[in-house]
Formats: sequence, C-alpha cells, structure tokens
Amino acid sequence: MNEKVLHPQLVIDGKAIKPAPPKMRVWRAFLAFFDEDKSHLTMEEFLDKHIDLIVLAFGRPEVTRESVEDALAIEDVVPFTRDLFGWLQAQTFAKLVKLPNGEAGKGD
Repeated sequence: MNEKVLHPQLVIDGKAIKPAPPKMRVWRAFLAFFDEDKSHLTMEEFLDKHIDLIVLAFGRPEVTRESVEDALAIEDVVPFTRDLFGWLQAQTFAKLVKLPNGEAGKGD
C-alpha cells in the first residue's frame, strides 16, 4: 500500500490535513458503524453517519461537518470513510505487532 492510502488526508482551505493519532473511541465508533445494520437508514442518514465518522477520526478543530462536506464530493464520502477505517486498522495492528508476546494478553 502506498502512503496516501495508509494516511488519508483532507484538503481544507488549501491545507492538507491528516487525521490525529487514533483513539479507542474512534476505533469503537468505526467498528460499531461497520457492524450495524444500515438497511433502515435513508441515503442522507447513511452519508451523515459517514461524515460524522470522518470528523471524529480526524479529531482536529478545522475538520467539521461543513468542511468535510465542502472538501469531498458526494461519491467520495463512502470510499474515504473506508480508507480511514483501513488506516485505523493498519495503525492499530502495527502497534499490536510490536507488543512483546507476554503483554498482548494482559488485561490490566
């Protein structure tokens, strides 16, 4: 994978912005969304949830619902959210692989 896929970015006001280092709250929100039955959602609700995930994942003040809506074309919202989830997974698993074997199973 290339770096662009591994570290998605948005361009807001001409400035490239990368997501903040992932937090557990972000990981849980993405997992819950991708496990959720979305068949009851309207298209607008579906896209709104994706935009909420993007804002949460970036965790930066300049990344708001409005700035994301201005930065992304409609057809790019869902693929961008999937790229973010892939990046989150890569970040999480890269850190877990570095843990010594004894620490990976500890539940302190």
